[in-house]
Amino acid sequence: MLAEASSQGDVAFNAVLSRAVSAARAHHSQLSDGQLSLGYDALPDHFAVLDEQFAARDIAPGEVVALECTTAVPGALILLYLLSRGFSLVLLPPRDATSQSPVPGFCRWRLTVRSGVLSGAADIALDRPETLLEIAEVADHRPAFAAQAYAAGHLFLRTSGSIGTPKLAVYTHERLLGNALHCIGRIRVTAQDRIAIPVPLAHMFGLGAGLLPGIAAGASVRMIEGANLLRYLEHERAYRPTISFLTPALCAMLVRQRSAPEHYRHVVVAGDALRREIFEATELRCRRVLNLYGSTEMGVISVADADSSEGPRSTTVGTPLPGVELRLDGVEDGVEAPDGAGVVACRHPYGFEGYVDGDGGAWTGEPALIDGWYRTRDLGRLHPGGFLEVLGREDHSVNRDGRLVVLAEVERAMERLPGVERAVTVLGADQLRGRAIVAYCALRADGHGLDASRVREACVGVLPPYAIPDQVVITSALPLLANGKVDRKALAAEASNRGRAP
Repeated sequence: MLAEASSQGDVAFNAVLSRAVSAARAHHSQLSDGQLSLGYDALPDHFAVLDEQFAARDIAPGEVVALECTTAVPGALILLYLLSRGFSLVLLPPRDATSQSPVPGFCRWRLTVRSGVLSGAADIALDRPETLLEIAEVADHRPAFAAQAYAAGHLFLRTSGSIGTPKLAVYTHERLLGNALHCIGRIRVTAQDRIAIPVPLAHMFGLGAGLLPGIAAGASVRMIEGANLLRYLEHERAYRPTISFLTPALCAMLVRQRSAPEHYRHVVVAGDALRREIFEATELRCRRVLNLYGSTEMGVISVADADSSEGPRSTTVGTPLPGVELRLDGVEDGVEAPDGAGVVACRHPYGFEGYVDGDGGAWTGEPALIDGWYRTRDLGRLHPGGFLEVLGREDHSVNRDGRLVVLAEVERAMERLPGVERAVTVLGADQLRGRAIVAYCALRADGHGLDASRVREACVGVLPPYAIPDQVVITSALPLLANGKVDRKALAAEASNRGRAP
């Protein structure tokens, strides 16, 4: 027994970890990060040491903790320990020199994990918790709704990219694990696989699609903290992954490499839509691409089947996982949506329970779930066979002349222009027609002679008049979030200061 579990979800977690221990003995499966390695069969001993550390501080399930989780072996170890012991936790990315995530006041303890991968620290030892884990009481701790209703066996994930009141999505441990186990059959993870995770564990893509399914299948997992192209290539050469979880930005960088490693079975890609030419080039390099669609609230919703070639694979995200239901709701009255498009709504057997506000209070905004259905606010189409195409965010669009202009479709059209590597559109200042469309463009090497006016003129040939950007800005680099997505809020803030468009 790994632990005496405090809930049904934790019983299931410990059963999964026990199977991982058995897989480690048969296949030498382990967690690694390029600096530290940890066999699954060593988890019980490390958990026993952590039991002593937590008992000495009088920390036990029943009070919510905040975990700043690194994408490295120490972060995964502490995360798995907390889940196995039934703690309720708020999962946060690690602090860096420029930003940190606020800790909700309903958390009693703040746990900060060191990794040593980026800092080069040599004093970290997995059997000495004091070298990898800093424990501090939250100074403004105060009991709240969440602390009482979700005292044990829950996970809180901060929603990303939304506008308005900050909120936390609430999962039971049982639903979190069920969501992860749901992925194994579609992604075809086995105990013989070597999985690379260069995306943060503090986000659902790295945790629910990558780490937990990998452990549940008994596969080895290599975490790559602070992944960039050079760091990823270094791990790729040393580790030879068979499955990797990538962002579109990392795919775009990888396909510029001449190498075509033979060790890949497939890569899983989530985030912003992958352009067709990048999809095809990634398949040439990594054998096969599985587009995945999910959210903080629903976890993994749909993903391409690793063993199937059905459907328009480059433009869709596969079909919903078994038991997941999808429908398309109407857009705003009086607005014409793109052909066959609607707002994607989802009912998921292993989705979240609902929201609490950023301080742990009861959620007072619009209901998160209505009859079990969650409105994702993503625009999409359903193709024959149930294949889902995601067009972009409902709130990442603008009404022009009674037509709904989906900014993601403007981006895809502009990226077909000669010389344009990447286009990102945001809404700028108000003008006579409404909010301006501002397009930020990064150019290819063969597009160095282009300027903003020439790019905008070229849009006439690929976009209807009502969808042509009001302004084009040429940029050498686009700002990125920790999860690899473009930081559209930063661009929107910059665009709003540009005044009225010409």
